[in-house]
Amino acid sequence: MNVIIPPKRRDRKTSFKKLVNYVSTRDENKNNDVLTRGHANHTPDSDYVSTPGFGQLVDYVGRKSAAPEARIVSVSPEGIQRVLSGDVLCETNCWSLETAASEMNLTASENRHCKDAVYHFILSWQGDEDPSPDAIFRSVRYSLKQLGMEEHQYVAAIHRDTDNLHCHVSANRVHPETFAAQNMWNDADTLQKCCRVLEREFDFKVDNGSWYMDEHGDLHRTHRDMPSAPRGAAKREIFSDKESLHGYAVRETRQMLSDDIAQGEMSWDLLHNTLYTRGLGLREQNGGLAIYDLLNPGGVSAKASDVHPGISHASMVQRCGEYQPAPPTSDPDDHEAGMLLVDIFYMPQLHVRDQKARLERREARAIARDILRARYDAYRGGWEKPDLRGGERFRQIASHCAVVKSRVRDTVRDPLMRKLMYRVAEFEKMQAMARLRLQLREERQALRESGENRPLSWKSWVEREAVNGNAAALSQMRGWAYREKRAERRKRERWPEPNAVIHYGPGDNVPTFNSSEHETRLLRDGTVSYLRNGEPAVTDFGDRVEVYPASDSQSDRYNNDLAAELTAWRSGDSTTVTGEQKAVNRVLYSGVVRNIIKDNGHVFTVSDPRQMASVYATEDSLRNRNVQPVLRQAEPRYMDDEDMRPVFRDLPRP
Repeated sequence: MNVIIPPKRRDRKTSFKKLVNYVSTRDENKNNDVLTRGHANHTPDSDYVSTPGFGQLVDYVGRKSAAPEARIVSVSPEGIQRVLSGDVLCETNCWSLETAASEMNLTASENRHCKDAVYHFILSWQGDEDPSPDAIFRSVRYSLKQLGMEEHQYVAAIHRDTDNLHCHVSANRVHPETFAAQNMWNDADTLQKCCRVLEREFDFKVDNGSWYMDEHGDLHRTHRDMPSAPRGAAKREIFSDKESLHGYAVRETRQMLSDDIAQGEMSWDLLHNTLYTRGLGLREQNGGLAIYDLLNPGGVSAKASDVHPGISHASMVQRCGEYQPAPPTSDPDDHEAGMLLVDIFYMPQLHVRDQKARLERREARAIARDILRARYDAYRGGWEKPDLRGGERFRQIASHCAVVKSRVRDTVRDPLMRKLMYRVAEFEKMQAMARLRLQLREERQALRESGENRPLSWKSWVEREAVNGNAAALSQMRGWAYREKRAERRKRERWPEPNAVIHYGPGDNVPTFNSSEHETRLLRDGTVSYLRNGEPAVTDFGDRVEVYPASDSQSDRYNNDLAAELTAWRSGDSTTVTGEQKAVNRVLYSGVVRNIIKDNGHVFTVSDPRQMASVYATEDSLRNRNVQPVLRQAEPRYMDDEDMRPVFRDLPRP
């Protein structure tokens, strides 16, 4: 097991509402998210208290919705409750899960010196582990005790919505009786030690961490032979998929340096020459040694001890004496001695995965995409919103009115007539301005419809450049398509291998079904998954229905009956059943049984003449058998439950 401590805001005003919005509300919803009836009625802001802090964290940890269904599972003699909030099992020592946030906020308000009383950490187990709730909550209580918060208010919740089972723990740093705030100094080390102890006590799998436990049960600090990558270099490679200077130096030189140090041959000249052949240089910097790129000496540099601890400034001085600059790459007095050549350079625009395979083409493609992005940034930086000159046009109308009035003042002597003509000029001015307002409204609408009122997005701009024949834009679009295919391939890997597949024509859809033997789940991409005992049994993708192998004959019968029902509600055009022959026969037999026992205007049919002939022959042989009525097993969700008719289900099965 391992522990995660999420970062908090530096101004000591952590907003858990933003945390919930970031974690649970993405820019676009994932296609494999399960849709429920509560999605349409959920109002995210209705559950949050006005004081930022525990309210939003408890809502996130307990996965509370607008109308949560909380049920108390057990209460210990110490007053610790276990509450089942939807599908999430929670534990709290507050009065209740609903009032936990208010209690924590009220307790925290008693300590005016503690500006951020919320403490949040996550206990996580490996993907193949499934500890019991008792073991998880005992681990939570042990961790809080080691942190000095044994008597503090807390809410813990078990989440199973990721590959790794994990438990969120939100605790109040302020003691509920003394109102003193717990000091959380060195909490990460404390929790790492807790993980090692709990792994031995509950027989969890041992995970990596900053501490390890030996065979005698003693804890020791973990010593690494090689330092890990600096945070900046790791972020560059993770988020931009570009190789950092540190990663390049480690990949090209670490093994060579290790060999030289192990053989006792390391010297300043050998170190300089080894780095030079890889396009790197060594210099003194800030009291230590730094490795830099020979092609860009003024750019970013890497700490020498991070690349290899054996070439740190202290190690090299102890082994080889004071620092010596790089020797010349050739001997001017002896040209026959040859010249030291650079074999490879650091290319920062290459992707991390681009090690050596197809280096030249990938280098050119990476440079072209960087240029393409730079052109888009220049387009965004120089883009200006189309100016309709509204103010100038209004001023022209006003100026024209003023000129007309001045002319009337100079030419008309009768005061009454002059006053009348002034009124006419004002009226014409109002008419012109009204027409201009309507015209400006139409022009703005035309800009909105054409999309010229805002700059093009990155994707739209690339598509426009691709239409104009830009090769880099075409390469970028193909990269996006490859990423979508890869995501689609990962999505297909989520489902088991079916033993029977029923294919339909395009657009031949049916509603979701309520099955008494299956759990119905709707995903955001329109896929309907019917689960039995928590495992996929039948999946409706729209253009096909997949039937998966069952553990027993009864479950297999229910799965085939549901697949036959989904097929009967379709048009029957271009319907084919493929897969293992025995599985196909069982699906066809379920269709035959369904045609005999149900008469609701829907008939199970397939397009294959041989399969349909088998359906007719089996149906004729079963027509005269005596059957008994039982309750139906699956019906569309939108049908009225009061209009239920009995269904016959004791026909013989193959």
